[in-house]
Formats: sequence, C-alpha cells, structure tokens
Amino acid sequence: MLQKQKHCIFQKQVNKAFISFLSAISAILFVVQLESTLALIFLLIALVLSSYSFSKGERAAPLFFLLPFSLYLCSTSFIDDRNASSLKPGPTSLTFYVKEAPYINGSQLTTTIKTTDGETLLLMGYAKEEVELYRPDMSVGNICQAKGDLTQPTVARNRYGFDYRQYLYYQHIHMLFRVTQLATISCKSIDLQSFVTKVQKYRHNATQRLQEQLPPSLSGIVLALTFGERRYLAPDVIEAYSKLGVIHLLAISGLHVGILTGSIFYLLIRIGIPREVVFISLLAFLPVFIILTGASPPVIRAAIMTMIYFFLVLLRVPIHPFYGFSAIFLLYLLVQPYALFQLGFQLSFLVSFTLLLMQKPIMDRYHSYGKRLFCVTTIAQLVGLPLIAYHFFQWSPLSLLINLVYIPFISIVLLPYSFFLVFISELPIIPIDPLVMASETLMVWIHKWVVELGNNVYMWVIGRPTIVQMMVLYGFLVAIALLWEKQSYWTWVAIGLFCVALTVPAQLPKFNGNAVITMLDVGQGDSFLIETPNRKEVYLIDTGGVMTFATEDWEQRKKTFDTGKDIVVPYLKAKGIKSLTGLILTHGDFDHIGGAKGILENVHVEYVYYPEGELEKEIEVELFEQVDDEKMVLVKAGDMISNQFYVLHPSSDRIWSGNDQSIVLYGSFHKQSILFTGDLEEEGENHLLKDFPNLKVDILKAGHHGSRTSTQESLLDQLKPNIALVSAGVNNRFGHPHPEVLERLHTRDIHVYQTNIHGSVELSIRSDGISIHKSVPHANEKTAPE
Repeated sequence: MLQKQKHCIFQKQVNKAFISFLSAISAILFVVQLESTLALIFLLIALVLSSYSFSKGERAAPLFFLLPFSLYLCSTSFIDDRNASSLKPGPTSLTFYVKEAPYINGSQLTTTIKTTDGETLLLMGYAKEEVELYRPDMSVGNICQAKGDLTQPTVARNRYGFDYRQYLYYQHIHMLFRVTQLATISCKSIDLQSFVTKVQKYRHNATQRLQEQLPPSLSGIVLALTFGERRYLAPDVIEAYSKLGVIHLLAISGLHVGILTGSIFYLLIRIGIPREVVFISLLAFLPVFIILTGASPPVIRAAIMTMIYFFLVLLRVPIHPFYGFSAIFLLYLLVQPYALFQLGFQLSFLVSFTLLLMQKPIMDRYHSYGKRLFCVTTIAQLVGLPLIAYHFFQWSPLSLLINLVYIPFISIVLLPYSFFLVFISELPIIPIDPLVMASETLMVWIHKWVVELGNNVYMWVIGRPTIVQMMVLYGFLVAIALLWEKQSYWTWVAIGLFCVALTVPAQLPKFNGNAVITMLDVGQGDSFLIETPNRKEVYLIDTGGVMTFATEDWEQRKKTFDTGKDIVVPYLKAKGIKSLTGLILTHGDFDHIGGAKGILENVHVEYVYYPEGELEKEIEVELFEQVDDEKMVLVKAGDMISNQFYVLHPSSDRIWSGNDQSIVLYGSFHKQSILFTGDLEEEGENHLLKDFPNLKVDILKAGHHGSRTSTQESLLDQLKPNIALVSAGVNNRFGHPHPEVLERLHTRDIHVYQTNIHGSVELSIRSDGISIHKSVPHANEKTAPE
C-alpha cells in the first residue's frame, strides 16, 4: 500500500515536471521564432495537462504551467535581444584572444576568437606554405593582431540544407574573420591566465601529443573517446558510424562519464582512500573533465547529475535521479536556451528522460544483463528514431544489432584502453609504441569492417517528417511505453502503427497530383529535380560539380566537397526519394556532371541519359566507365524520355560540341510547359528556333547560367515564357547572370528566379496555377503569377 502511494506521488511529480518542460520549451520556441507551430502544440499540451491536474485536485498545477513559461519567456528574450553583433562586414584590423585551439585541415586553419570588446568570431585562414599553419604562439589564451575581412556566415541555400549562419548564431557567433595571410598574424602570451584557459591549453597540448605518438588509425578514435574531438577521425569512418547508428558512441556521453567515474571510484577505494575523500575528489574532477571534453550538452548533463548524486550521498539525502535530471534540464535551458536546437542535447535529454521513467519496469521484468541491455538499446533507438529521421532522413534497422555488439566493446575494451593511453602518454619514461602496435592492427581491421558495412548496409530512407508527423510519432511512442508497461498485446499494434507512421513522409507525395520542379542551388552549376504528378517518376537533370586542382599533400583536406553527395543526395533523401527514374546529364562540363559519381554511389538510378556525340573530356570517360552499358542511354533530337520529355537538341544533322551539345528537353505538366536548355548558346538557340518555329513555353530554364551568349532576344520573343529560372553561383567569377540577360528578361515582364539570390526554388505546378517556394526569400523580386 505504501509502495503504491509512493508511486502515485512520483507520478504526480513527473506530471508537474512534464508540464514545466513543455511550458519552458514553448516559451523558448516563441522567442526564437523557429517553430511557432511546435511552440503552440507544446503550449496547448501543457495547458491541457495543467487543467486536468487542477481538476483532479492539484491546485498548484497552473503554477507549473505559468511560472516556467513566464520565466523562460523573459530569460530567453533577454539573451536573444543581446545576441547581436556590433561589427560590420568589410576589411578590418582586429586585436583578439584565441578562445579555442586552432584546427588544421589541409591548408585551412580555423579557430574561435574573442575580440577585446567581448564578441566571439570564427577565424578562418589559408596558408601558402605549410609552416604558416603551425604557430606555437597562437595558442589558447594568447592575444593576437591580424588584418582580414569580416563576412557573414552563409544561410541554408537549399531547403532541408544545413544553415551555417543559424548554427553559429546559436553559439553567439555572427561574423567570420577571414585572414588573407596567416603569416601576418602576430601573437604574444599573457602572464595571468584563468584556470579554464590553462585546462584548455592542456587539452590542446594533449591532443597534439597523442597525434604525434599514436598512428592516425588509432589517434582519431582515442581523441574522440577521451577529449570529444571527432574531427581527427577519417571522414569515411565518421560517415560509416553515422549510417550504422553508432555515431553517438564517438561522443562523450553519460556512458563515458559513468565508466570513468566508476573506474576512478573503484581504484581509489581499493587503494584505501576513504569514501568521503573519493566523493570530494570526484566533485572537484568532474568540472575539469567537462572542460577537457569540450563541454558538450551530454557531458554537462551526465557530469552534473553525477556531481549532484555524490553531493547528496555526502549529505545522506536520498533523492530520485529524475529530480536531479529535471533540475539540470531546466537550469541548462535557463542559461543556454539555444541548446534546445542541438541534436546532441535533444537526444541526450530525451533518451535519458525516457530511460529514467522506464527504469523500474525494465528492472522488474528482466533480470539478466543481456535482456536489460537489449531492452535499453531498443528503447533508446525507438525514442531517438523520429529525431534521427528529422535530421538525417534515413535510418538503418541494423543499427539496433550493431549497438548491442558495439556498446559492450566500447564500454569494456576501447574506452578504458583510450584513457589508459592518455595516461601513459603523460609518462615519458614508459615507451608507448609497444602498447599501440597490436591495437593499431585491431582498429584498422575494425574500421575497415565498419566502413565496408556502412557502404553496403540497407538504409531505410524515411524523409523529413513535418512537425505534426513528429508529434504523431511521439504520441505512438508514449502509447507503446504505456502498453508495454502493462504487458498488453496491443503493444505490437502500437508498434505497427508507429512503423506505418514512419512511412508517411516518403509515401505522402504519391497522393499529391502536383508536379514539382526544384532548381537546386549547387553553386556555379546546374541541377534540377523533377517529380511528376503523384511522384510516379523522378528525374534529375544535371548534378552540379566543383572543380578541384592538383595540390601538395599538406594542402589536401580530409574531406572534399561534392555537390552530388553533399547537396543533391541529402535533398533527395529529405523528400523520401531513394530512387531516380532517370539521371539526365545535358553535357560534359564539370559543373553539370561533376556530382554524378556521388549520386550514382548513394542513390539507385534506373537510367542515365547523355547526348550523342564524341566524348571530349576525361570526366566523361570516367562517367561512362562507372555506368553499366544497359543503363546508359544516348539521346538526340526526336527521342523521348519515358513519355515525359521530348528531346529537341542536339540534332543529328551535324556534329555538336561544347555547350551547344547540351540536351534540350521540353515537357508539360498540367498544361504548363517547360524548356530545359542546359548550357545552350547562341548558335544552338538559333538552330533550335529554326527546327521548332512554333515552339512556345511557360517556364524557361535560361541557358548557360544566364551568360550573355545565351537566352537571346530572338529566343525570348518566340518562346514568350512567363517564368525564367537561372542557376548561378553567389558572387561567381564569371559574372553570371549577365546584366544584359536580366534586362532582356525584365523588359519582357518575365518573372526571374535565381539561385544566387533565392537559393533553391521549388515550383509546385497545379491544375490551377503555380506556387513557388524559395529557400532564401528576397524582398525585391517579382513573384510568379498564381
């Protein structure tokens, strides 16, 4: 009876805490104005729960709704109002303190700095000589002077893309300080430095020492597990860990904090140190550990909860871990409200919150370690799955099994061994080489296996759920938890409905009768995605591409940027597209086919269409070697592509080359016609008009990125388009689109959409008109007619 009464009291406390969580989160969302729909949903849920509790006799329930909402509305407003920059873009000279150890990636050096006025900036510079990168005087806490350019971070240029400006905004960084010559930076040390700075210096020195003493195959994983530095791992290894759903094991988390503190506690007790002294020592050590590991939200949460536990043990005050968790969550958001938008924070607190509530049922039902591990891993995977889908758009069902195998390996073997290597590296009298030979061979084999598995594992492309769909998914998870606790057979029904709900983002477009044409922003290049009505077929016209030039070994970055892999593929997966009916490559310029390799490696493509003619460039030859002969289709004027597009060019009456070899496609959806012209220039345009004198279109993709040699007046006068799409890079060195071309378009009252201004542009073609979505809205452009 007493136990039941305690459980009832605890449930009431959980309900009050849940109301407070929702109220605080909704207040933060309202202030930041990122997701007003989500803020309103959370606020309504909190209001309903508060009203229900009040009706059940909990007279204080409204306070748990009103007080957090008011407090966090005021505190977040106070912080957000002051999160602004006093600096202006342009050339300048700055005096600053080095706030973070410089990170070197090829010829690029980046670090976080703080001006003498207290503003935080991100310094970026490129070295002409390797010696410029390694500056002993440019260490944490030192004061420096440099000349450079202040620029604003880029916004998300494509829908669902990474918003670098917003990411830095949440870190109170508003400007990039680009130093043109690293050699001109002058630095000097400061005699009096804070304790935090000294710890950060030790962290930097330790990471450098481990990189020198350990082979790259081992140093990356050791630095990730001990200092939270994943940047030194090979990019293919990080990508494989992410695909397999074990990337969280490379971040310092509650698991690492628990193992480390438990090990230290056990060792100190075994050598005879009193328990009270051990607790006090750990209380002093954990804040230092937070700084050493980069102060990520999971570390702060786990370390502070451990400190609270030790402190209460010393005071002999019993308390449920949930109360400590709730206090940390609310205090953390009070000081750092932007942490709410970090995936690490979201997963860490959400999974911890769920496991704390499910702890007793798990312990009561399962008594073996294996079953408990399986249950905990499954719960963590399910709870995090909607968030994983929202941020990464895909998930591997194999991740559950891999977590079951890899968590014990990391916990029992790799993590203790990594801390051991850090400890040994501090003792110069003990040679470290014999200790790493066998482990290096093991890690090379393991990571080779991980990368191979990551490249071949089945990935369920879910797509990005909407906010409403996310709420439905978590509603099903709550139902699953409640039914599982009651051991109801309906649990499996709820799990089935949850899985069905996960398919909605990818399947819903199949019930949409609109055709969707998206002009992706791939910089100075072309890439257009076409989804036919009800998404019966999906085509991609060109892939963009970034030219790379020969560099010395020291200049090469760990990961090179690829438009196909890094822009187009994530966009496809965000829309739930895992297969292309056709990849149409208009011609052989790198800015049109440079990203094809990344797309062919990550997305299933039924056919690749290419213009007839001679292969003039090495990249064309490489493309033909990569694509199976039965998938490669050569087209010319008069052909059709799957009854969707007419090929109008290149004609077979002569040999075309260069830009005028471009495939020109004509298509029509809901009586709205569109013409894709590739890089067609004046000669090709004249030939096109001669062959098709009655051709008219509603939407025109301007040729050759809007260069002066394309989109001639004669073409516009005959086609009479209402909308023109221009794909060109921001501040590109070619000056595209040319002012003369824009003048031609505007004088004819044609509505122009440009990737260099609007980012990606999505046209949804309905039976009654066209609606347009721009990733970067602009105030002064004409809008397309509805």
